[in-house]
Amino acid sequence: MNSADRRRYPRINLSQPIRGSVGAARVYVLDASVGGIRIAHQVNLPEPGEFCRVEVPTDLGPIKLDCEVVRTVPERAVYHTGLQILAADHQSAERLRSMCGAAAAPRKEHDN
Repeated sequence: MNSADRRRYPRINLSQPIRGSVGAARVYVLDASVGGIRIAHQVNLPEPGEFCRVEVPTDLGPIKLDCEVVRTVPERAVYHTGLQILAADHQSAERLRSMCGAAAAPRKEHDN
């Protein structure tokens, strides 16, 4: 069983990574769902089982997510970390749902 089979919510691959932060560390959100996100980063973050807050400024407003680190895997010169979202304020949760919905929306013919 792979990690996609264990997910409760479909994960949306973002066409452009979204810059954010975990504390002072710069991260990039690569994919997201209402239950979790995958980020890329160059510095060490908390270990699996530990917690962190991810902050992502978006056109919709800031998204602040309290997360548990599920796994971190080295990928060339960066790390990819999977995070389970444990808590988000109401506005952040709505913005995340909107972001995931917009990324999942089919493109129109004239958008090509």
